Amino acid sequence: MFTLFLRGALLYIVMIVTMRALGKRQLGEFEPYELAMTILLADLISSPMESVSTPLLHGLLPVAAMFAVHGGITLASLRWDKFRALVSGKPALVINRGEIDQKQLDRLCLSLSDLLEGLRGAGFLDPAEVGTAIVEANGTITAFPAAAERAPKTSEMALETGYEGLPMALITDGRVQPHNLKATGLGRAWLEALLAARGLSVGAVYLASLDTRGRMTLQLNGGGLMRFQAIGEEEVAW
Repeated sequence: MFTLFLRGALLYIVMIVTMRALGKRQLGEFEPYELAMTILLADLISSPMESVSTPLLHGLLPVAAMFAVHGGITLASLRWDKFRALVSGKPALVINRGEIDQKQLDRLCLSLSDLLEGLRGAGFLDPAEVGTAIVEANGTITAFPAAAERAPKTSEMALETGYEGLPMALITDGRVQPHNLKATGLGRAWLEALLAARGLSVGAVYLASLDTRGRMTLQLNGGGLMRFQAIGEEEVAW
């Protein structure tokens, strides 16, 4: 029983390490060859996990072989566009200038219902508002509004918006995030003094986020929300 437990734990660790080594794409949308590899990987790992009589190498060696093949396919895809198109497919334009391309939908084996579902996922309830839609190589649908339907840009309205970057989460779940705090150029003493001035401690804060306008948003443990100007915009260093 203990041997079975150890084998299961070891194979689980091997699968996690392999998935991490294959890249972050494995955790998101799959290319066709990646989906096939993931299914086979799960099947190969399950056999030696279920049966003590199956040698561990019977599961580990095929995993190593698949890892090598996957690496070869990935490198070849990066080097040769034609090979990438062969194994991964190419994006397909299914709506052009507001008109649905029925031939492309038929070629991709997509129904009109599939297209409408994808457009809703992209934020379009009415297909008449879509100017361009593309079925990506991984099967997702990317859609863009028709020119007459899109929101105006601030540059078109001659508005100066200033710099807008990534807000920094300085505290999450009552714990200071030192990497983010360092990126802001501020220190823990500054943060604790800022909270103390409002009768708070680090542990009392569920989330503290500092945006690139210098505004701090505090979500308190147990409920409660506070927003205030923590630093001047000229002090934003990230």
